[in-house]
Amino acid sequence: MRPAVSTAEQMAPVPDLAIIGGGFAGTSLALQARLARPDWRVLLFEPAEPGPGLAYSTLEPGHLLNVPAAGMSLFPDRPAHFAEWLAARPDAPRAAPGEPVFAPRRLYGRYLSEQFRAAEGPMLRHVALPVSRLERTGGGFVLRAGEETWRAGRVALAVGGFAAPGGAPPPMFSNPWDPAALRGIDPDAPVLLLGLGLTAVDMLVSLREGGHRGPVLGLSRHGWLPLPHLPRAAPPVAVELPQGCGPLEALRRIRQAQREAAGQGQPWQAVMDGVRPQVQRLWQDWDLAARRRFLRHGRSAWNLHRHRVAPSIGAFLAKQRATGGLEVVAGRLLSWRTAASGAEVVIGRRGGGELRREVGRIIQCIGPDGASAWRQGAPVAGLMERGVVEVEPLGLGLRVAPSGQIADAAGSVVPGLAAIGPLTRGMLWEITAVPEIRAQAAAALAGPLAEPIDPDEEW
Repeated sequence: MRPAVSTAEQMAPVPDLAIIGGGFAGTSLALQARLARPDWRVLLFEPAEPGPGLAYSTLEPGHLLNVPAAGMSLFPDRPAHFAEWLAARPDAPRAAPGEPVFAPRRLYGRYLSEQFRAAEGPMLRHVALPVSRLERTGGGFVLRAGEETWRAGRVALAVGGFAAPGGAPPPMFSNPWDPAALRGIDPDAPVLLLGLGLTAVDMLVSLREGGHRGPVLGLSRHGWLPLPHLPRAAPPVAVELPQGCGPLEALRRIRQAQREAAGQGQPWQAVMDGVRPQVQRLWQDWDLAARRRFLRHGRSAWNLHRHRVAPSIGAFLAKQRATGGLEVVAGRLLSWRTAASGAEVVIGRRGGGELRREVGRIIQCIGPDGASAWRQGAPVAGLMERGVVEVEPLGLGLRVAPSGQIADAAGSVVPGLAAIGPLTRGMLWEITAVPEIRAQAAAALAGPLAEPIDPDEEW
């Protein structure tokens, strides 16, 4: 990690853009700003190495991207950029002709870091500090990072932070990405995973690669495991989802399209790929009541079919189930207490009845739908306290305009302040994947972050 930029080294005059958060969203915005606005001075505030963030900082070789390499370029106008970078590496995974490549996430994190470091210079700097406070001033914003005070004309909040905070006592671990969550487990002890989404898959992979042999119990409301991508790419199937189409009608049309596609020998995955470009528009068409209906009745099924795993991971899950290494239960955790073995758990089955087990560890595997650590961290928490930002009604993220410009508690947009990435889920819903975030970054640079500022205005 490089040292923080000191006061004496600050760029002068005032930086045009300060980006808070250096995961994919912040890194993508910084690099696109460097290309689209070469005259801008940009600061990226990120205590860790710019690029990997939580999503791509894992070192497990078995933690794979959930999107083929062909769709993971940092740059919208250079779609093959990551695939070409990957192909040039001797440690790149190989696939048969026509088959998609699903790279280890650690390699993607390295790609992001390398691209940032290659672009870094006098006009783009990394500040290896977290921002503890952000305030509006007459001419822009003042940021507090470490012992330093910084100024900027524009600010972008690119905070992910969807990992759950700690707090649960062992043997319950509420943050699966805490290294202690998998440390010291008896190789033969049963483990309970609360949740069966992509995080749970990562934990199961880590357990097995770490030598764990014991049974794993996966618990979720429906008992659904993630579904796999196709082993070979198929062109998207067009699905008509017209304006005014409500949640139930949209799901009905998607199911009908899947039935028609199956009759023509086309996979359901191709239908979902055809729906994807329409999702943000559809979500914004819905009123708050319609969005609530979708979250209550359709979210689980949507996530199951939309957020898929690499084919090799799908085969791994199938083998785990077939050999008894993974038991899947639909239901909820009713209670648990510590015991000599670790914990005694009581599970209420979805169809009725109870299941009692002794496990060595309980790991909560919640994804972005359930985590809210972003509300508690700086500088978002302070902005919320002062009414500069507000959580939107569904609790998915901050209240923002469709452009990403942040709205304050009074409903007025804050000039020069925008959010990109998961913080905008309440407005866009589908904004956790690379293609959507890189497009959002480009739109922010052409929209809310493009407004001119007066460098001579009083601070």
